[in-house]
Amino acid sequence: MNDMEKIDNYLTLLKDEIRNNSFGHLPLKYRVRLMRYIDSPLIVNKIFYNCVVKIKSLKEEIFQDNEILLQILFEIRDYLYNNKGDKNHFMMIFDKYKNYLYEYDALGGLLLSLCFNIATDASLMLDIAEYNEEDDNEYDFEMWNPDFFAEIIFSEGLYFIPSNSGSVEKREAYWIGVLEIIEKICRNANFEVAPLYYQKGMDENFIIPSRNQFDDTIEAQFKDILFFIVDCEPQKLKEGLEYKILFVSSVVDMFSILSSKGDVIILNTKNVDRICNEFRNIREQMYKKNSKQGAWFQVEILLKNKDLYTLDFNYDNLEQIPSLFQEPDWLLKMFKEYPRSKEYTPFWLQKIVGSKVKYLKS
Repeated sequence: MNDMEKIDNYLTLLKDEIRNNSFGHLPLKYRVRLMRYIDSPLIVNKIFYNCVVKIKSLKEEIFQDNEILLQILFEIRDYLYNNKGDKNHFMMIFDKYKNYLYEYDALGGLLLSLCFNIATDASLMLDIAEYNEEDDNEYDFEMWNPDFFAEIIFSEGLYFIPSNSGSVEKREAYWIGVLEIIEKICRNANFEVAPLYYQKGMDENFIIPSRNQFDDTIEAQFKDILFFIVDCEPQKLKEGLEYKILFVSSVVDMFSILSSKGDVIILNTKNVDRICNEFRNIREQMYKKNSKQGAWFQVEILLKNKDLYTLDFNYDNLEQIPSLFQEPDWLLKMFKEYPRSKEYTPFWLQKIVGSKVKYLKS
């Protein structure tokens, strides 16, 4: 008996197992055995990818309204079917988007699990530590495989929770469909259950209108805080030098002062706390003046002396924001706190916001 005959025979047995299962569920032990028969991380991950595509067809509106989901799925397809990129890239995606994607519940877990499996050669299925035929319900959700996340979405419930068990009929239909996909991929490694189309947005054509949140009152408040910065520890900021003052704020704050000689100026914690509070208060007041224009992520001040300085507000430029603050879940939380209208939202931020938060009216 060759390998394909062995797989075909086992697939037939699994169809009976699904039909005889009171939940319509295909237990993990059978899936592990099947994937070990296949014994190819690439094929296993292609099977998982096609499970995701099946779900995409059900949740098309969510994918279309949340471009990051489409972008990640497209990168996965390009790697699995066109050999583009490096598998380690998907661990970077997993780490970067983990907190953000879990806001999408099982759909986010589905994509994260696939990214992790690609990065680790399908380890969640092919290399389960000390596996003793446990089923999915005996593992934390972070150890679930894409095929099981897809089952949850397709059946609209968890088979092991009586109050939210979902549809047995839908679950059975899902697994029978998955077995058919497996058979086709094992015979033709380039098989796809459906084509994937993704057109990147034209960010460079997006022009943000001018803002008018800054006025004499706001400028006076900035002067007050600059006076405090210069005077609170006068021995540290010397006359005759220029200073770059940077304040970045999202989930946390970052404050720094760099002299024109390259020295980092460190103020005591009490003074820094007061300065950060003042900057946040100023931002809040600017936002209230015209909330549809949004709130700035950072302000950079070039200080020559108390009366000579420039202010540079960053509302829209992701590349200027320090990498620590570029976490998608942080950026989303910032938008939830300070929503803006779509015309004032750069395309990269629209991708993160997706349909999670409503835009303000223009």
